[in-house]
Amino acid sequence: MNFELRHLEGFVVLAEELHFARAAERLHIAQPALSQQIQKLESVLGVELLIREKRRTRLTHVGELFLVEARRTLAQARVAQSVADRARRGELGRLRVAYMPTTSSGPFLAMLADFRDRHADVEIDLFELPLGATTRPPDVDVAFISRIGDIDCPEGTILSVEPFIAALPVNHPQAAEPVIEVADLSHDSFVVLDLADCPQWGETVHGMCATAGFRPNVTHRVCQVSTQLMSVAAGLGVALVPASAQGLRREGVAFVPLKGPTATISAAALWRSADASPVLARFVHDLRAKT
Repeated sequence: MNFELRHLEGFVVLAEELHFARAAERLHIAQPALSQQIQKLESVLGVELLIREKRRTRLTHVGELFLVEARRTLAQARVAQSVADRARRGELGRLRVAYMPTTSSGPFLAMLADFRDRHADVEIDLFELPLGATTRPPDVDVAFISRIGDIDCPEGTILSVEPFIAALPVNHPQAAEPVIEVADLSHDSFVVLDLADCPQWGETVHGMCATAGFRPNVTHRVCQVSTQLMSVAAGLGVALVPASAQGLRREGVAFVPLKGPTATISAAALWRSADASPVLARFVHDLRAKT
């Protein structure tokens, strides 16, 4: 088809006005230019769309039928343009997100939920990463990771760095203290996070106790922080947990800060800085604005 959308637009306006001068004025073009557009359209189609009489212009039967489709085509073109504009602004598309299910992932997931609520036409695919993962999988756009110590993220941003704190049964002698030392727990039973994929968690607790001058009496090994807190609430022992574990609000557990420097847990969002995805760019912009 050797005609353009402007030819359809010219025809539709002329069909509405049925007057070349008024139609040309609406289109902000000269009347001869509009006449040439209509002649071009009729020539390409091989039909007459208009009957030009001395005192009036009217549509042929073919013109009436063509008008319906011309309007539909222009409307769909506007839809296509809107889709392109929204995709360019990152309001349409897909975001593939991987996250590590630690207690520190809560704020990140909340940011993701807020992004989804404000950009309902962006599809979000969410994948869970195993604890201990330290890099962004190549098939995702952005990944939330959490690990003991520091995270090197030239393509990303650090979201938080948190210390370990003590989780004690509410009837523990140290539960009401504003701050305690790890050494104060040397005679307690310990509930330790024992993760096959991330042994650093258990090793870190043992290391903190060793620095305080004792070896922890580990009586329970669990696979989730929530289970740790459940065990602590039941009076089965004490635990050293990330400060973000306080967000789990387990009844029967008192959270007490530890005196002096402790091991830390860093959380970061990682992405490809060279990625041209407008959706990723918008999410990164929103993420940085909130951190």
